[in-house]
Amino acid sequence: MKNIIHTIVMGLLTLFSAYLYLLADTPSISQKIIIKENPTVEIYKEQNKALDYLNKIRVGAGLIPLSSNNKLAKAAKNHAIYLIENNTIGHYEDKNKIGYTGEYGSQRSIYSGYKTSMVIENISNNNFTAKESIDGLMAAIYHRFGFLDFHIDEIGIGIEQGREDKSQTAFVYDMGSHNLEEICQKKNSIKSGEYASNICADKSLKIDAKLFNNTLSLNRKRNNKVILYPYDNQVDVPPAFYDELPDPLPEYSVSGFPISISFNDSYFQQINMVSFKLFDNQNREIKDTIVYNHLTDPNKRLKRFEFALFPLKRLSWGSSYHVKVVYIANGRLKRKEWKFKTRDFKRPIYQVTSNHNSFNINIGEASIFYFPPQSKRDILGSLKYPASLDISFIDKNTIKLIANSIEENSISLDIGNRRLNLNIQKKI
Repeated sequence: MKNIIHTIVMGLLTLFSAYLYLLADTPSISQKIIIKENPTVEIYKEQNKALDYLNKIRVGAGLIPLSSNNKLAKAAKNHAIYLIENNTIGHYEDKNKIGYTGEYGSQRSIYSGYKTSMVIENISNNNFTAKESIDGLMAAIYHRFGFLDFHIDEIGIGIEQGREDKSQTAFVYDMGSHNLEEICQKKNSIKSGEYASNICADKSLKIDAKLFNNTLSLNRKRNNKVILYPYDNQVDVPPAFYDELPDPLPEYSVSGFPISISFNDSYFQQINMVSFKLFDNQNREIKDTIVYNHLTDPNKRLKRFEFALFPLKRLSWGSSYHVKVVYIANGRLKRKEWKFKTRDFKRPIYQVTSNHNSFNINIGEASIFYFPPQSKRDILGSLKYPASLDISFIDKNTIKLIANSIEENSISLDIGNRRLNLNIQKKI
């Protein structure tokens, strides 16, 4: 009997997750496929963790924390259930499918009793922890600006996992404004003058334009004037960006974690970006970048005062970076500088750059192996390895590997177009 072989297939629509399969390889032609059990998500625990972690991010960036809203939570939960029951992804619901409560987040929130249709929704799939879900969404620039919105102050979080296929998970975040819902509850309708419509669940209500604008400004003025992400002195920042729908970098399967700056329009009438630059820990400018604004964004999702810098190559693990921005605000030249650090594993990270690399690892100890992308499309594909090893993906270019036993002193693994050569030894 040959050794049991593991096969890992990366999920195409996930941010930092993978589907894991076990393939039993016997001398006969027939093969028995066993699906390795995925972890069970502790839903209520992860919902609480999600709120705490998201608020840590918002407060760190200079925004007010979000409070939990039961109506939004019900809407988010309903959509999470719909996604799992129908084995699908995205914001849209089909009225002919099980669990339908509204085509989009605004309708689903109204269905759950929320009084305004002005709702922002973020979704991630195939994650198993709140941190993994939110980190992935913060790497995706359009979803990031949803979490960092100036107007919101409440959120509902819904998480669901497949009962039979535990690899299927949905994390749904619906966000809104308490003050805006309140004016819809009071039914402050007017009959003449300037007004805003299609704001409330009751479509017949017309909200006085001045009242509407003043209501929106209440939360904006509670936030900082300028929001940076990663924020100043932030640590544990992922170094890479992979996928988003729609995709701001459609030609790239892997690139660097985007840097963003947004301006609070309660304090600014005009912003002109002069320069937006990123530097490494040796103060060398990273020049291979793209800067987007609302005019140059290929998907036209960025707002007027939102700017994003994309490093076209991955950032390094456990490294410090420095950002310098020069802009003209309301006719005056301004500068902003800040720094952040990418995730550090507190242990060596082995770089696999060619087929000739050979590494010594100790039995029972976790080792991190990083496969630097050799092109803008270079991410790890399928992987076969002996049962004496335990391998998990950290991201689509990095794995964690543990040798559980010494069945062989040396093992070679083919990963994509590279080979990982391991010498396994007992710890002295």
